Amino acid sequence: MNDRIAQKTAIVTGANGFVGHHLVRLLLKYEYKIYAIIRNEKEDISNICALENVEIIYCDMEEVNHLPEKIKDRNIEYVYHLAWAGSSGDQRMNYELQLKNALWTCRLIEVLSLMNVKRMIVSGSVTQLMYRDYLTEDNIKPEMVTCYAIGKISTEYLCKCLCTKYNIDLCWAYISNFYGADDPTNNFINFLVKNYKSGIVPTLTPADQLADFAYVTDIAKGLMYACEKGKSNTSYYIGYGNPRPLKEFIRAVRDIVNPQIESGIGKKNFNGMNVDFSKIDVEKLARDTGYRADISFEEGIRYILKEK
Repeated sequence: MNDRIAQKTAIVTGANGFVGHHLVRLLLKYEYKIYAIIRNEKEDISNICALENVEIIYCDMEEVNHLPEKIKDRNIEYVYHLAWAGSSGDQRMNYELQLKNALWTCRLIEVLSLMNVKRMIVSGSVTQLMYRDYLTEDNIKPEMVTCYAIGKISTEYLCKCLCTKYNIDLCWAYISNFYGADDPTNNFINFLVKNYKSGIVPTLTPADQLADFAYVTDIAKGLMYACEKGKSNTSYYIGYGNPRPLKEFIRAVRDIVNPQIESGIGKKNFNGMNVDFSKIDVEKLARDTGYRADISFEEGIRYILKEK
């Protein structure tokens, strides 16, 4: 009798992105065969192209209906949908692009039903939770950047309808603020590290609001746990899971990078939106799947300094 465990198979869209390539590498450790969906041949795939058991599939999400022609395998167990155009910068204000993301995700689900896929996870954002209640209120004045959150919120509910129709187990991920040594963006953590290393005091708010930051490899781990073990049509928060005042994270970065410099906390007023963690079940993923983050914030900052 052959006791060898059959190889798991997965499609990963946005596989060459910051979270995507870390997810691909994690899945490979668990002996996955991966179909990495890349927008086009102009994309930089240097972070995954040489990996064994990864097949590069060029398919723009706008042409996702061609996916069954490009992937003949009809035994794919999991789909990790990370691709999302306009997830940062001014493109978050592009309502047409955000609506297209929703449409492309819906079309992906229809295509997956033809490919006999029965389980998938879609990457959302904690930004959804920041704006969800606010958007139901009267006399609000949401800025155009809110279009990104609205696109994610709309897509989540559309996905649940379509996955129910096609009998696909869906998990939705509210991904927390994340960071990592090879993050190419100027996110908040990179901004702090860059300024403190350069001896520049950043101009920051009082930073009293609660926040949560997870290292990118823990986000990848959470996605894998949710997709493999999560409950159908369930939304999970994926983060480190220990929200604390933002100023504590800021001081931790300062103390590790340049303890002699002033933190910059309280130099300007805060006029933004907060994530209400009292309305987020940060333990749901742990209860349902056994997931726990591995890397503390302080350890993650040291990883970044080591690599830069």
